[in-house]
Amino acid sequence: MRTRYQLVVALLVLTLMASCFAAGAEFGVLRSSVPNATVARLLGGLLGPGDQGIAVAEIEDVSLQPLQTFQEVLSHLRRQYVSPIEDEADLTYGAVRGMLAVLRGEPYQDRYSRLLDPQEYRSFLQENEGHFGGIGAEIGLREAEVPSDVAEQLAGLSCSVCGADIADPKRLQVVIIAPLPDSPAIQAGIQAADHILRVDDTLTAGLSLGEVVRLIKGPSGTPVKLLVAREGEPQPLEVEVTRAVIQVRSAEHKMLPGRIGYLRITTFNETTPELVTAALQDLRASGMRGLLLDLRNNAGGGLKVCLRTASLFVGSGPIVYIQERGGPREPRNALGGAAPFDLPLVVLTNIGTASAAEILAGAIQDAHLGKLVGEKTFGKGLVQTVIRLEDGSALALTTARYFTPNQRDIDRKGIEPDEEISQPPAKQYIAPLSEKDAQGARGLELLRDAIAEPDRAAA
Repeated sequence: MRTRYQLVVALLVLTLMASCFAAGAEFGVLRSSVPNATVARLLGGLLGPGDQGIAVAEIEDVSLQPLQTFQEVLSHLRRQYVSPIEDEADLTYGAVRGMLAVLRGEPYQDRYSRLLDPQEYRSFLQENEGHFGGIGAEIGLREAEVPSDVAEQLAGLSCSVCGADIADPKRLQVVIIAPLPDSPAIQAGIQAADHILRVDDTLTAGLSLGEVVRLIKGPSGTPVKLLVAREGEPQPLEVEVTRAVIQVRSAEHKMLPGRIGYLRITTFNETTPELVTAALQDLRASGMRGLLLDLRNNAGGGLKVCLRTASLFVGSGPIVYIQERGGPREPRNALGGAAPFDLPLVVLTNIGTASAAEILAGAIQDAHLGKLVGEKTFGKGLVQTVIRLEDGSALALTTARYFTPNQRDIDRKGIEPDEEISQPPAKQYIAPLSEKDAQGARGLELLRDAIAEPDRAAA
């Protein structure tokens, strides 16, 4: 019943907004002095008899002041702005983005809620299916220190959305969460945790995440120049990347010497559970004695897809706890009732391991099914629900927090590995299992030792 009431309120609000747009300056502004009882009567005509008590009792929670302010500003823009407004949809999207930008600050500190315009939403759907155009990197927002030389370049600039000082030593920056394997970003030397300061000639300071994405994406074969700040580098680096059509195979596997299986999950999309299932079956059929699971530079993906994939390892019990607004922490249990993974297991992580990949890594670590080796993960412990809007755009809204099975909150903290191993300093991307891959080498060493122990005991 409450859901029905909320839907009716939403319908009334949308109707009033539509009226404001249609009538423009001629439409009399609905003043805040309109009695709540009047609004209750309006709702009463839309609600059934059994629901009217809810409307009257809860109408005090409904405020029309935001709609009044929005309509007043829109009316002034239509009548007085120096140039004619060419596309009012741009005004609407700008207003929504400005509203969501407030969530980035205190007390919310939400870096992930955002509006996807129709073009961005189509790209999002393509990415979820495993193919899209661009440089092949997942980007996001995180709080970071601004290098002193960069701060000097940004001195005097302020955010066009919230007015904050862009040169503040601590601010949200657009950052590479993870470059995708074998992508143009990898080939150009882009690394996880690189801060994107400029795209071609446009500074990213003050831009939304979606605006930066639009600047980076473009036709296949065309170049884009990124100015990035990287930890350990005294000066920002300019990197030119040639865009391409990105085809993402979310999982790949092979058998290594000593019958150690290697499974690399690069993202979580609709293809992932089936590919991982097939990979584990193939490796077991080939006599696998241990598994090296590589989650490095996996920026995550859909929660449902992650649960199906994680169930192949955890078997039963909670994989993650989800806490929605005002509710308790509810477990999301493994699906299918399979047995937990029963071979020696090492999971490789780094700063590019984020979101759904952290859910899988945390579930394995908490269940003591394997050891995490590498670097602390990214630290994204918030769940976004993508809500399609009527005009073809979508709202990616943070609707819940997640916690590991042991109730650990990893947002902005990450997951600490059981054994921390850093990669050697390198200007270019270090390929998995290459001679320079210190994390992979240590993982294989641990697996060989674990496999050898039963052999020594049997002898």
